[in-house]
Amino acid sequence: MNGRDPEREGQRRLALFKAAFREVAEKGFAEVTLDDIARRAGVSKGVTLYYFASKEDLFRRLFGWLVDSIHARMREAVETPADPVEKLQALVAITFPSPSKNRAFFRAFVDFCGLAARRESFREVTARFYEGCREIDGAIVEDGIRRGVFGVRDPASAASTVRAIFDGLMMQWLAETDPEVTFSAYRERCERELLRYLEAGSDRATKSRREGSDPLRGSDPIQSAAP
Repeated sequence: MNGRDPEREGQRRLALFKAAFREVAEKGFAEVTLDDIARRAGVSKGVTLYYFASKEDLFRRLFGWLVDSIHARMREAVETPADPVEKLQALVAITFPSPSKNRAFFRAFVDFCGLAARRESFREVTARFYEGCREIDGAIVEDGIRRGVFGVRDPASAASTVRAIFDGLMMQWLAETDPEVTFSAYRERCERELLRYLEAGSDRATKSRREGSDPLRGSDPIQSAAP
């Protein structure tokens, strides 16, 4: 390990993060070993321990890396759209990219949340994740309130509820017996319920009621998609 190469070390850390993520998504934190991660990353266990003090240290840093990556993708997704509804739709799109990606991430995320309930170091990362999400969600809500598009009154409370809708529907989808079939329906329902909640009492919703139309009214897409 003489003559440290920062670029090579960065590549190895990234390879170990990706390997650890795949392992925890498939097996769960309790079942994964450093040997499993090293094997998948194509390095020795000794190399893994050179970069990370322990399995817990590796997963805590992995969780932090995932949080930073998610926040970056969220900010990028909402940067271009000018309309708050379009920003929200962009968030839904990156939150529900595909069944395989969602399954892998939320399996790992559920494990990390379980660790956060028991270990302070993981709890700090979880708090940072939700703080960043509420900041991004809250900015969209505030913009929607200013434009008269959203009818909620408390941006901070609304941002927390927005995140609860995202997480709640994703957890329900993860428990489906055939998640591949219902994935699109859950994504549509997420957008639908977010807009229903945020637009209630807004100028736009009032106008729609007066005109006798409701763009969010309709049958439950999840029930329609069920086999």
